[in-house]
Amino acid sequence: MARLHMALLALPLLCSGCQLLEMDRQVKQVQQELLLVAGQLDAASPSTALVALLDGQGKALSYRIVAPGNDFYFTVPHGTYQLLAFADDNGNFRLDPDETRHWLAPARSVALSLQPDDATRATLLRSNRLLLGGTAAAADAPDVDLSLDKLYENRPRLRSNYLQQVALDDPRFDPQRISQGAWEPLDYLREVGYGLYLLEPWSDDKEPVFLVHGINDSPRTWQALLDGLDRQRFQAVLFHYPGSLPLGNSAYLLSEAIQDVQLRHGVRRFHIVAHSMGGLVARRAVQLLEANAGSQNLCLFLTLATPWDGHPAAATGLKQAPVVVPTWRDLAPGSPYLQALFAGPLPAHVRQWLLVSYGGNSRLLAQPNDGVVPLASQLRGPAQDEAEHLYLLEESHTSILHSERSKALLARAMDSLPASGCAP
Repeated sequence: MARLHMALLALPLLCSGCQLLEMDRQVKQVQQELLLVAGQLDAASPSTALVALLDGQGKALSYRIVAPGNDFYFTVPHGTYQLLAFADDNGNFRLDPDETRHWLAPARSVALSLQPDDATRATLLRSNRLLLGGTAAAADAPDVDLSLDKLYENRPRLRSNYLQQVALDDPRFDPQRISQGAWEPLDYLREVGYGLYLLEPWSDDKEPVFLVHGINDSPRTWQALLDGLDRQRFQAVLFHYPGSLPLGNSAYLLSEAIQDVQLRHGVRRFHIVAHSMGGLVARRAVQLLEANAGSQNLCLFLTLATPWDGHPAAATGLKQAPVVVPTWRDLAPGSPYLQALFAGPLPAHVRQWLLVSYGGNSRLLAQPNDGVVPLASQLRGPAQDEAEHLYLLEESHTSILHSERSKALLARAMDSLPASGCAP
């Protein structure tokens, strides 16, 4: 039975006992070794803030872009941390003397829980409340410089993983690393980590296209489809994430990265293309962007072979496997994650193209499928209702990424964009 489920997802969702035991050990280790520093920017705050995470000595380690009333979180090793929120009025990513701020030292931290329930999550997010311009504002707050050069200096991993140019044969995209992200998430985070990469140097004259791969895959999967992207007009931006960790974590970090790119480079318009489970990650990221006033410049959202209604193999794994991979909870049909994806429509200005694969039918699934994902899951009603264009391709779950038809449709979608804005 386990081997059958491997075939269903085209990757080892239910694999050998050794891998499952290692996954269990690493998940427990993640929760033992990492802390959560979470909080909210008070709704009374007058503007969106940069919320910096500082170490005990006041050195900036990371930051979030947070709108009033919204949440933020950081996953960190055990230690002492501070939080500093400030209104970056002049957009220089530095705390200037005349900018309102709230410094919280030390910040409260709690033990990490990978997938807390709603009540627990709400409690965690009340751990640290920040208010710009309130009585807790601190004139003597530490100097904070969130320029990329300074962050690269403080965080060597960021220097190699964030907005750096790579080739698709980068060893971080090798099968061994993909497997590590699937079964050894703690080792993966230590040695590789989440990534946002470029294939060419950044150009302010090009529109970024964020490419989000599927489960247990890498940006290498986009090699063929990139031939359908006009690289003179568009900047390919590759998001890389591990396949085993909760989809909400990956979606949150993707949304933060997109907001950062917009702020740093003054992006006027951007687009998202996602394959398979990457569509589930990307749609949630768009929801987070919308809540944080960061989706206004998103124009095209094109997905290929996305299981909008989940996958039955994930539900089987939850019932039968001795160890549960966190991703399965999100992929199981009817999961809270999948329900939340369509709790409301995406912004009306976002042009959604839905590419659905139906070839390569596997007898291991009771329903018609593309060899991996049920066709009915790809054709979930709300996903169809929002699609400006919907195309059915006689391709398998993986061959859709290499199809000449897919390349032509990607080019057509890009060519259909108006000179400015998103309206046709």
